Amino acid sequence: MKTPTTAMKFSAPDWCFAAQAGCEAAEYYGRLREIGYDAVEMVEPARRAAAAAAGLKILNLAGPGMTVGLNRQENHPTLIPQIKAAIEEAAATGAKAVIVFSGNRAGQFDSAGQCNCRIGLDAVIPLAAARGVELHFEALNSYDHADYQADSLRYLFSLVKAVNSPVFKALLDIYHMEMMGDDCASAIPSFLPLLGHLHVAAIRTRTVPEAGGYIDYAWIVKAAVKAGYAGYWGMEFLPTGDVFAELAQARTLFLNYVGR
Repeated sequence: MKTPTTAMKFSAPDWCFAAQAGCEAAEYYGRLREIGYDAVEMVEPARRAAAAAAGLKILNLAGPGMTVGLNRQENHPTLIPQIKAAIEEAAATGAKAVIVFSGNRAGQFDSAGQCNCRIGLDAVIPLAAARGVELHFEALNSYDHADYQADSLRYLFSLVKAVNSPVFKALLDIYHMEMMGDDCASAIPSFLPLLGHLHVAAIRTRTVPEAGGYIDYAWIVKAAVKAGYAGYWGMEFLPTGDVFAELAQARTLFLNYVGR
């Protein structure tokens, strides 16, 4: 049995918080560090030096293909060079991963979409491995992202298992998968070796997680930590008030769930 750990690391994607924070990049990243965040996500090139200067790790970059994606081979001639460029950029930046997507379903069977994704991924995984960069495949809910194909834990983890590469892992967004009715508290321990990263928000409004919310984060956090999850908890929610207060609130809540 794995020994539970209370060490938790927290990240904040720029797209959620940076603009609403209302301050310059240096101040924004400095304040994130002050409230206990360890990393940032999806940072634009012009802001990366400020993030690094604040002592924050740039965790990942966003790849292409959210709607027009790898699930159709006719998209591969465009997407594969773009993903390769993102891998090179991540390696140069020191980012751990590039986030990749399925694309929209448009009437396609899931089996066909997964097969096409696998063909496309096989073309970029050797470069990712050579550069020391992981590819994190993200499943999204198909309410916010109408017709997105990879909209379930089943799709997410079956593809990761089929690709079977140590540099291809799942980005499990708890908000998205709980919106689809999937059980993340069971999935995280069950698929821990396939898991690259977690994203967090409350449903149904995608706001800051709160105690007693619709998603039982107390149970999810305890299950993940007990199983040995040692990655980052990415707070990918939409703030409704003070950015730093809400980020600090979410961090404290999650630490309290494991007794700190």
